[in-house]
Amino acid sequence: MSATQKAGAAVAYVAVLARATAYGVRAARTRAAVERLEARFSERADSARYLSEAMTVLNVDEPTTTAYMEIATLSNAMAGNVGQIVSASDSLSTAAQGLDGETRAQHGRMAEANRTHNVQMADREFIQRR
Repeated sequence: MSATQKAGAAVAYVAVLARATAYGVRAARTRAAVERLEARFSERADSARYLSEAMTVLNVDEPTTTAYMEIATLSNAMAGNVGQIVSASDSLSTAAQGLDGETRAQHGRMAEANRTHNVQMADREFIQRR
């Protein structure tokens, strides 16, 4: 294998590892963003519930207090839905980490073999699919 081919193989290997690592980073960032969203919905639900209860004590009209309680209920439901997304993003993160590990395991062996062998490599035209 020529020095140019070895350099090309090394660059390709590094690019594959970088992409696999990037998937893991993106999955972790997505999970963090979704967790923040879940917290916001929960906080809004708590706030709306507090306002509804406070307005009830102050004898505010029933349609208004009911509307605030409905907002609290819907916000709780949204937080629950976002919680399911957090769970799915955990699965995504785990899969991305597995992808990174598998890529390193598979391509690492190939990179090591390419680096240490003395066998003439086949021409690209020879190994292309037909």
